[in-house]
Formats: sequence, structure tokens, C-alpha cells
Amino acid sequence: MEDPERTKQLSPSLGRIDAGQNRARVVRLPLRGETGVAKATSKGRATSGYVVGKRSHTLWYALYLPQLEELAQSQQRQYLNKLAALMQELSSTISFHPLALICEIRSSLKYFGGVDVIHCRLGQLVTAQLAEWGLADYFLYAVSPTVTGSLLLARSGHNALVYQKDNLRSALGRLSTEVLQLKREQNRRLYNMGVRHLRDIWRLPPAGLRRRFGSDFLNQLNRALGKVPEPTRNYLPPPAFLTCYDLPYELENLDRLLPVADEIFAQLCDFLGRRDLGASQLLFSLQHEKRSCTKINIGLRQPSRSRKHLMLLLETHFSNLSIPAPVTAVKLEVTQFDAFASHSSPLSEKWGRSQFSLQGNELNETGEKIASAPIFPNDSNLNQFIEQLQARLGEHHVKSINSVAEHCPEYASQQADYLEFDTPKKRRQAVARPVALNPRPFWLLEQPLQLSIRRGRLYHRKAISIISGPERIETHWWSGTDVRRDYYVASEQNGCRLWIYREKGANRHWFLHGFFA
Repeated sequence: MEDPERTKQLSPSLGRIDAGQNRARVVRLPLRGETGVAKATSKGRATSGYVVGKRSHTLWYALYLPQLEELAQSQQRQYLNKLAALMQELSSTISFHPLALICEIRSSLKYFGGVDVIHCRLGQLVTAQLAEWGLADYFLYAVSPTVTGSLLLARSGHNALVYQKDNLRSALGRLSTEVLQLKREQNRRLYNMGVRHLRDIWRLPPAGLRRRFGSDFLNQLNRALGKVPEPTRNYLPPPAFLTCYDLPYELENLDRLLPVADEIFAQLCDFLGRRDLGASQLLFSLQHEKRSCTKINIGLRQPSRSRKHLMLLLETHFSNLSIPAPVTAVKLEVTQFDAFASHSSPLSEKWGRSQFSLQGNELNETGEKIASAPIFPNDSNLNQFIEQLQARLGEHHVKSINSVAEHCPEYASQQADYLEFDTPKKRRQAVARPVALNPRPFWLLEQPLQLSIRRGRLYHRKAISIISGPERIETHWWSGTDVRRDYYVASEQNGCRLWIYREKGANRHWFLHGFFA
């Protein structure tokens, strides 16, 4: 019987495959009780000997890409995610590792017809993608019953195939300790101990290894041999939701579509709930016979999976919609997913009401009317209110007011679409902009209104008294419209707080420029 330790592996150069030309080269290590030398084959399928004996439960294909090491970490993650999406054609379980992807192929061997076919199809996909990115179009690979074992074999450049877990120890024993990718100090200790290959480590007592190199070192070796479970970080494809419903007959009344839409939204909310996601952008399409479809964009400021809220937005869109022809089918597609942000419900109904005014109709024990605490709407209710306004008025007809770093009051604010600040990060950036620290009115007049002076007092509708000021603003001398003003906060006899200014020119007139809230 030949010693499994002496069974030759394939040359590392076989990892550099040319898609469509070279087929997979596999090595079958001898089983226990077998004689003869393991043979390599380059035919369309691997030798039939791999089915002999009891199979292990899993078989992992490791794809190692050393050329990614020169790239930044973020770009490495991006490339590995794209390659994982390609590998989904052949496996449903794909795990991420440094410079490597490892997929489970035991469950798909019979479907694809063997490891050779899987390897060739992966080679075509991966090498084409690497060439598109301008990277070297080769990779190293290995197959074994454990994730870590496949990774170590692939790192070594031994493009080996090991079917039986019993043969894994001998296959890994020939590898250099460099495949463990240890720290520099640990490599130095192994070298000083005379350890050059993994089989040298097998001969050392585990307690001493744990004491000198730590538990992580020993756990990595045990995972490679399949002695301990292996946690993996699997690839999750980006979510996608698209559903269509063909109507049994044409409909002209949009209200008749609401039961169909309600059922579709129920499917969507179930889909989102299972993945703990929310939808931020939806596209609801109405199909017509011989006409282009009518598209309804439903935008949400806060990700939602509320069936009731989505139906309310759709009904609002339907109230302003006219269709060119009867509807034959409906389609719903989610164009943007976000993490779902839940909020806690109130403990009592009193604090659960969302009103913009004070509640003053409650009575105390003696029957006297008292003013309760102010109740303001929470962010969720405000966002839903804004979304309903957008559905009724139009996506670009609801604006937000933002501050601008400008001294001249006429140019110190700007209007923007409300959806432009739909994320907390954008809102924080808007708040972080430098603005004037002095009081500014909520309502700024488009054209300042000149005030009158009667018997030495300023008048608007009533007599005006100055509270604070002046605040001098001098700017825009370079533009031909020189601004030179002294601003004051004033109060009118009817209680209005005003923002007024006096010109510093020859006329020195007084003007009303805004109202404080």
C-alpha cells in the first residue's frame, strides 16, 4: 500500500486556467485499504473512483485570489461580493474569507455532473470577470470536506481534491506552515522549533501548542481537520421584490383595483417582515392594452412595511390619476430597500394622540378646566403626513427650507425638495452648515415693507416698540446692490414680534422685513 503522505498533488500552475480550454485537473487521494497510485485525469469528468466509499456530508470548493491583496479593503469586499453573485449559479451557500470565496458543492454534484463541470463553469465566470477588472485572470482552488481545509489547500497552490475526511490529515500534512498566515512572531517560534510543515505540528502535544500560540491557532487546525464546527459568514444576495397580477377582465375604475393592490401589498409586507427590511421607493405600474403603462412612483421619507400606510398612499395617487385606457394587469416593484426602523407605541392613549395643538378640554377633580401638556406628532406621523402631501400634490411640490452661509437675509435660505434630506446623514449635514447665531424670523417677506413714522413713533398696523438691536449687516458691495442695514427686533402693540431694519444710506427709511413665529 502506498503511503498517502507521498501522493503527489497537482502543480500550482494548474490554478492558472484558461476558460474554455483546460478542464479541471483533480487528484483522488487513495482510500484506506486501496493500493496503487492516485491518478489525475483531464477528461471531461473526474475518474469514477471518487464515488467509492462513504461520502462526507459536505464538500467545499475554495476559490483563492492572491491578486486581490494589492487592492484596498473596500475594493476587495466589492469584488468578492460580485464574484459571490456569479457563484450563486452553482451553489447556494457561499462564505467569505480573506482573498477567498468558498462554496458548498456536494449538494449540486449530481445536478451538474461532477466536480469537473462545476470547476469549468466557475473558471469561465471568474476569469472573464477578472479580465474585465483588469486583473490577472487566474485563481487557485481546492476541494475538501471542510471549509478551512479547502482554504489552506488553495493557499498552498496545490489544486487538490480530497473527498474523504479520513484523507484530509495526510493531504494537509504536506503543506507549509505559511498557509496558516500567522503573525511574524508565531512564524519565528515555529521556525525555531524546527516546524516546517503541518505534519510537524500534528506530532506536538495540543496543550503545549495552546500555551505557546493561543487557542485561535489550535482551533484553526481543528477546523481544518473537521474536529470542531466552523462558523461561516455567508453571502446574502441583495433583496428583490417584483410581482405581477393579470386581471381576469379590463377595469376602468381604479377603485376596483384596490382589493388587488391590497393583496399585493400584503405579499410585500410579508416579504419585508421576514427579512427585517423596509421599502423606501416603490414603482406601481398599470398595464394597458396597446398603450404604454402608467407608472406611479411611491416615495417614502422613512422606510415602511405598513400595509395600511402603503394602501393610503396608493389611494391618494389614484384620486388624482387619469388613465389613457382600461387596466389589464398591475405590477409592483421595490426599487429601494432600507433597514426597518421601528418605534415604540405609547403606553396610554392620551400620549398616543398626534395633534399639533394643546389639549385644554380636560377637567380636574373639582370640575375646573385644565390645560394638559402639549402633544406633538412623532417623527413617524410627521413623515407619513409629508408622504401623503407628496402623493396628493406631486413629488416636487413639497419643499423644505434650508440655511445657507450668507450674511444677506434674502439669500440666507433656500428651498429644496423634501426628499433631498430623506436620510439622517443628509439632515445632519444640513444642520451642520454655518448659520447666523442671532435671531432670525420664521417668515421673511419677499419684498421689505416700508414703515411709517407718526409723531416720532414707528407704525405698521399698530405702534412699534424696539426690543433689541441693532445688528449691522453690510454686504454685497461687489454686486452693485449694496446692502447696509441696522436690524432690530421689535414688538407691535397687538403682540406681534417683528424684524425691522433702518437703511444706512441717505434716506434712512425704516422697513419691516419679517415676522417671528
